[in-house]
Amino acid sequence: MNQTPDITPTTTTLLIAPAAVLMFGVFVLPFLFLVVLSFWSQVPGSLSLDTSLTLANYVRIFTDSYYLGGLWTTLWLSGFVTLICLLLALPLARWIVLHAGRAKGLLIGISILPLICGALLPTLGLVNLLSPLGFINGALKSMGVIQSSLPLLGNITGVTIGLVQAFLPLMVLPLINTIERIPRDYEKAAMSLGASPLVVWRRVLLPLMLPGIVAGSLLVFCAALTAFVTPQILGQGKVVTFASLAYQQAAMVLDWPFASALGIVMLLFLALAGLVGALISRRLARGS
Repeated sequence: MNQTPDITPTTTTLLIAPAAVLMFGVFVLPFLFLVVLSFWSQVPGSLSLDTSLTLANYVRIFTDSYYLGGLWTTLWLSGFVTLICLLLALPLARWIVLHAGRAKGLLIGISILPLICGALLPTLGLVNLLSPLGFINGALKSMGVIQSSLPLLGNITGVTIGLVQAFLPLMVLPLINTIERIPRDYEKAAMSLGASPLVVWRRVLLPLMLPGIVAGSLLVFCAALTAFVTPQILGQGKVVTFASLAYQQAAMVLDWPFASALGIVMLLFLALAGLVGALISRRLARGS
């Protein structure tokens, strides 16, 4: 009879050592360097770095109205995109679970295509759709709905459309997973007791879908907060987000310490969003 060999602590250490070394070299070490670099400063008029520790970069971020405006735009845009994705994903996820039938797998695959294709290709496709000479404006003009092209690029409208298109799957997938776990008998029982469809949604379905809503909202918010390609292309440099500011300082101004500070602030907001999501999820788990 075959016996499973005992796994000693030494064997476990040897098994996880390659992954641990890779994790430390690729993620932990660069992150620590980024933190240290954010407390350095660039010598004015040169590309030399002053390695004395200072908070000047962080003071500049939170006292300069330009960077505060970029931070505020990024935060409210991320929240707005999250809200739109939630409103679109709730009926879509429910329909896929209840009515898609054999096409369920196909529809889920189609819904995650924006994640598979990456950010660049779908964004370039949206440029062709939203441009003044693109499909949307051309179709509306041919139908006589508008006389001049709608401004869909170079503003918040275009960026919002692009971010919703890119990150809607991050809201749909958690909701599908949550809705699949809700017994259909709950909804039937509520309706048999005289509850209207609106009351069933508000009093029965939404509370049961809260874990999926929290998970999807956290994923979409964090993704929108750090998005760079879509706001940069669809915003055409006119929509200032925190990611574009970091890129500007790192690639154009070559002020790496200040760009590092911008990145650290962005990571702090990501950590705060994750903490809030974890607290809400824990509270929901205790209440269930």
